[in-house]
Amino acid sequence: MKKILQYVVILLLVGALSAAAVWADLQRGGRKCKGVRIDIVNADSASFVTKQGIIRELKDTGMFPVGRMLMNIDTETIERRLEQSEFMENVECYIDDYDVFVVEASQLVPVMRVFDGNDSYYVNRSGKRMSALGRYHVDVPVVEGHFSGNFKPVALLPIIDYVAQDDALSSLVTMYVVRDSCNICFVPSVVGHIVNLGDGKDCESKFAKLLLFYKEVLPVKGWNTYSEISLKWDHQVVATLRSKGMQQNEEYNPEEDDQAPDLASIQMDEIKSEIGAKPGENEKVDNKKTQ
Repeated sequence: MKKILQYVVILLLVGALSAAAVWADLQRGGRKCKGVRIDIVNADSASFVTKQGIIRELKDTGMFPVGRMLMNIDTETIERRLEQSEFMENVECYIDDYDVFVVEASQLVPVMRVFDGNDSYYVNRSGKRMSALGRYHVDVPVVEGHFSGNFKPVALLPIIDYVAQDDALSSLVTMYVVRDSCNICFVPSVVGHIVNLGDGKDCESKFAKLLLFYKEVLPVKGWNTYSEISLKWDHQVVATLRSKGMQQNEEYNPEEDDQAPDLASIQMDEIKSEIGAKPGENEKVDNKKTQ
């Protein structure tokens, strides 16, 4: 008997809630939208999106809700229409308890700027593009290169994120130059060469090899000796000699250098201070020349 009473109470509660929902819909059906409230969630990050711009977009597309019957306002359609804007990252629309149409918008947050020939655009983490207009500027990593459907700019995010979390590396990398998916390069702030990271995987190992090469080899060989330093292969650094004639590659294997310092002790300020300085007498460099 007790269980039957419990079931009856549950059924009554469900019925009451259903009736309340129907009553609310009926009440809303006879009401009109009294106003619009626009909240830009990340307004402090940039100024791509403004309240006036969203209102103008609603009016231009014939979706401005003020004065319309609430039952005739399709919030989902308006959301999808606003999200089509290249400046928008996310949009949520709803009608509050005061019959006000609310737009909660997040403007696009760029993580890089791409220069592809004469074209230039920003990219967010999901890969959405935004035109790089003259009136907008965001301080993000610069990437030069051509991308396709199989190789998109977001493929560089592991490298960009790894560099961003280290102040020394952030000061070292000035821009990225992408030849293809297997030749992702960057231009260092040090001096006259380009660094090839290969496919961009194993960032920790590759940057450790580069810093060791800067520490052990370049002070001896000269900072303008090489045109390109490649980190594409495991356990070695291959540097292309800068010459007017036929180019030669020099290989450096950090693991064969008995006097190589602990990688954790190599700091960028030490590297920069050594530019143009003579190496110490106890420095050892292991170079192998190959044609």
